[in-house]
Amino acid sequence: MNIASEKADILERVEKVNDLALIRAIKNLLDFGLTRQQENEALEQSIERGLNESRLGKVRPHNVAMKEFRDKYKL
Repeated sequence: MNIASEKADILERVEKVNDLALIRAIKNLLDFGLTRQQENEALEQSIERGLNESRLGKVRPHNVAMKEFRDKYKL
């Protein structure tokens, strides 16, 4: 089955449900899944931004960043 037919099957089955607790459980499961999906998309975008900055040379070597950190916080 492809994703479109899976979604159609789920919608058809949910339409038959008359249990409010089950509907709420399904809603919570979908909310959780959508939140995770959005987090994954945001993470992918962040990684892509970092890679682009690296390609453009907008990065500092680790040892330079650590020296600045140590100097700033007197470590």
